[in-house]
Amino acid sequence: MTEIGNKDTFRTEKTGGRISNLSPDVQLLIWWGLFLGMFFVAQIVSSIVIVAFYQTAEIGDLAKNPDNLNPLRYAQMMATLIGFLLPALIFQRLKFGKETGFNHANAVFPMYLLLLVPAMLYTLYAVIDISFFVNKWMPWSDWMKDAQQQYKALVEAIMDNTSVSVLVLNLITVAVLPAVAEELLFRGSLQRLLTERMNIHVAVLISSVFFSLIHFEFSGFLPRVILGMFLGYLFYYTGNIMVSIFAHLVNNGAQVIFMYLNKIGMYKINVDDPVMPKTGEFILYTATFAVLWAVFIILLKKKK
Repeated sequence: MTEIGNKDTFRTEKTGGRISNLSPDVQLLIWWGLFLGMFFVAQIVSSIVIVAFYQTAEIGDLAKNPDNLNPLRYAQMMATLIGFLLPALIFQRLKFGKETGFNHANAVFPMYLLLLVPAMLYTLYAVIDISFFVNKWMPWSDWMKDAQQQYKALVEAIMDNTSVSVLVLNLITVAVLPAVAEELLFRGSLQRLLTERMNIHVAVLISSVFFSLIHFEFSGFLPRVILGMFLGYLFYYTGNIMVSIFAHLVNNGAQVIFMYLNKIGMYKINVDDPVMPKTGEFILYTATFAVLWAVFIILLKKKK
């Protein structure tokens, strides 16, 4: 048996794709080409859909009518599927000859992680919240500031609805599809490919930085890098992409639900403006996360 966390755990499946015998560097170039090409196509397609329905693509104009944003939601779903999911699946087909071969998407999901992963994510938020304030001191925090404000106004407009059916649409748009597509692309494909040519920790960091950059939302750059690293290590240690998909889904889904509960007056919280944790809270939450992570590793070893 291979050790937990050893990158050889990702090499148990035979490669049979068209590019499997090429060097990791060439494969990385192919990955980049696929992603950039499909990302560009996704933006064109979503823009066409938006303009066809609204006769404008100006974010400020779209945010003025929160009751008529379903076409925008559908356009975002299409952009996620074309720009993130499709290049991941195409690349895996090229490398392994099948869509699930590169990320162990067919592996069994350990049921104890249904509780353990959300608990780890919850306790990690003390670090994520502090990184939000550290990020404010960084030079990139004001990059594309006007665009970020417009995007924030649009997100608020999308969430500005008390309908349960709209809540379901928002969960699909913001949580379900991004969790699946982004994990297959950034963890299941990019991170896995990077581990073939560099140290796992560097691979996790690079894929997490790119994961954060591609959101073009620099006021949350560092928090998203930390989240990405957490997702990356979940995938690395379990060898199961479904685990990182689940964690991503929990994170995004919780934000959608909290914003909905805030809208209907059941739970007052501003997920976009976290509070700086007190020293005692930070120590408690971080220590708890460390304990939970140790339990996570122990359980994985027992399973091995």
